[in-house]
Amino acid sequence: MKSRNSSICALLPLFFAGALSCATIADKLIETENQRFLKDPYTRGEDRETFRVLIMSDRYVVVQTDHQDTIERQDDPGGDRYICDEVKRYDKIDESREGMYHISLFPDRGKLRRLRPYKSLNLIELDSLVIDDLQRWNFKFPRQVIQPSNLYIKYRVVLRKKQTDEQIIKEVQEKMKGDE
Repeated sequence: MKSRNSSICALLPLFFAGALSCATIADKLIETENQRFLKDPYTRGEDRETFRVLIMSDRYVVVQTDHQDTIERQDDPGGDRYICDEVKRYDKIDESREGMYHISLFPDRGKLRRLRPYKSLNLIELDSLVIDDLQRWNFKFPRQVIQPSNLYIKYRVVLRKKQTDEQIIKEVQEKMKGDE
């Protein structure tokens, strides 16, 4: 019996090392996918995007892929941080989703006129979060001409499970108690 327990004790560090290496492999895979998303050439055809946005609970990255000389996104670090904090609420599963949104701007002011999902993320909560994010965007026009007035913005939202199942269940139970 002692040898069996000592064998199990000897295997535990290997088990934990294997679990950690799986986590780092998954993190590396996610990072590779994120880099590919940010750096791959834009989509060909009429629906090519002007901006790509990567959102994680600890990261908000915007890359401009087209119209660099006619339109720029105004920086908003506080708004970016707010969106990351909102994504943190959904970090209960490991999931990544991509979607594309069509933006129409008023041709005289450059302010948001219309916003429509072109390719949805297929998670209602994340789609509404992206729409909230896009509604806060402001643009600058270096040539003083509103060009383009119609554009696409591609999003990648990455969720990472950072809590144990027990912690998630406890959080949901606490929320349910508060709703009563």
